[in-house]
Amino acid sequence: KGTAIWVGQSPEGADASVGATATVDSGVIESFTPEWSSEQIAAAHRVAELREVPFDESPLLHPRKNTDISPIEAPERPKTITPPDVSVRIILHSRHGDVALIGHNRYRVGDAIGQDGWFVEAIDAVSRSVLIVHRPSGEKATLVVPMPRSR
Repeated sequence: KGTAIWVGQSPEGADASVGATATVDSGVIESFTPEWSSEQIAAAHRVAELREVPFDESPLLHPRKNTDISPIEAPERPKTITPPDVSVRIILHSRHGDVALIGHNRYRVGDAIGQDGWFVEAIDAVSRSVLIVHRPSGEKATLVVPMPRSR
């Protein structure tokens, strides 16, 4: 699409004869008519088609298309312990293990979140979720990276 805008030529103009002038060493100006190949004409038609195609949304600001991936779900139990009031900002996948940015700190599986007995049990980069467990009581909770709001 950018090339279509940059080139700025319609396909009708591509296969039509365009008269232009050229100077030669003798100083005489003579008429020049370019000959367009079928590939050039086809390219000009494709450029015109692309000019009409609207830009797509940003790939960074749309919901996941694969809806069968769900966050790690904690087993359903009556909540007796309140999970910490923190939010997951981002999850990074690396060959050394996934890392979650919770609040302003980095956490890996097994790290303690605060001093209340909550620990990171699992980090899933695909579903963008973190499963935390309160080890003294066995309570579990799932933290999910929020989707950005599109404008």
